[in-house]
Amino acid sequence: MAGIVPPKQKVYQAVLKEIRTYIEEHHLQPGDKLPSERELAEKLDAGRSSIREALRAMELLGLIETRRGEGTFLTTYQPYQSVELLSSFILKNEASRKNCL
Repeated sequence: MAGIVPPKQKVYQAVLKEIRTYIEEHHLQPGDKLPSERELAEKLDAGRSSIREALRAMELLGLIETRRGEGTFLTTYQPYQSVELLSSFILKNEASRKNCL
């Protein structure tokens, strides 16, 4: 990675920013394939574990999907998926639900 990771920022967060920049610079659209973990690690000068962690975060947010044997692809972002994921943790128990209402 070209820059230094600011204090209190996890390495994968800096990698996420680098991946976003890569996507923008290469004009990638939903359905387009991302480079492999190894290629991203080389292009972004980052460790593969940090690349993997960043890709996992992107997948949880619904920004990418991994197809076994095919690769990792950009998806059409659907913000409600992020809300559903977060709410499943926040509203897990009855007490949390009552406090939110």
